[in-house]
Amino acid sequence: MANRRTAKTPKSFKRPALYGRPKRWFTKAFAALASLGLFSLLMTTAYNFLVGDVTLSFVKPHGRYYDFDLRNDSPADQIVKRFKVDYPPQTPIAHATRTIVAKASGAGGYELPGGNSSWIPVTEFDELDGRILPADKVTPFIMPPTNSKNYLQLDAAVFDITFETEPANATLKVIDDILKALKLRNQVTQQRYLVMDNLWIPTRALSVAEAVRLACRDDDSLSDQLCPAHAGG
Repeated sequence: MANRRTAKTPKSFKRPALYGRPKRWFTKAFAALASLGLFSLLMTTAYNFLVGDVTLSFVKPHGRYYDFDLRNDSPADQIVKRFKVDYPPQTPIAHATRTIVAKASGAGGYELPGGNSSWIPVTEFDELDGRILPADKVTPFIMPPTNSKNYLQLDAAVFDITFETEPANATLKVIDDILKALKLRNQVTQQRYLVMDNLWIPTRALSVAEAVRLACRDDDSLSDQLCPAHAGG
């Protein structure tokens, strides 16, 4: 008897491609990341073209005060969010500029002119906070003295200046915030200075002694008293 079953051609078994879908997913993810990186690069480049960094520079001493400049070379106005001068822990070098006569106090001690306590006026400087820096211009300003005693001269000390700016334009400010969140732009600018010979000298030294040594090495016009090697010619 003939078999009435219809003969079926067996289908070949095909193993599922285990790595096909992940590979496609990885390709798409890589393309997305590449696009994001390219977009970030283009955005950063365009932003830097429109809004450059603000630079700080010391100009000259002004009696017991100091002339500085903030330079905004970009075509966009910027606002100073904060400007802070810090006096880190250190052992400064100082001397009296005139003879000081201390008065006997009732407690059996002595009192210096103006009192036995002093402070550092420059660390209280906040007049730049909120100030607008016009585009393509230099904004001059004066910093207070480094010591409240007019008869005490700081021969060498280090100060840290930290400042932060942002665009005055609302659209550029949004871009600025995004770039800072992505770590593509510095949030703050910090610079350490050595105050020596009444000059503010940029330095990376961690101590006053090291800062003085480096300054004496790099500039032979500094004080012979602080740079003994200069005295020998």
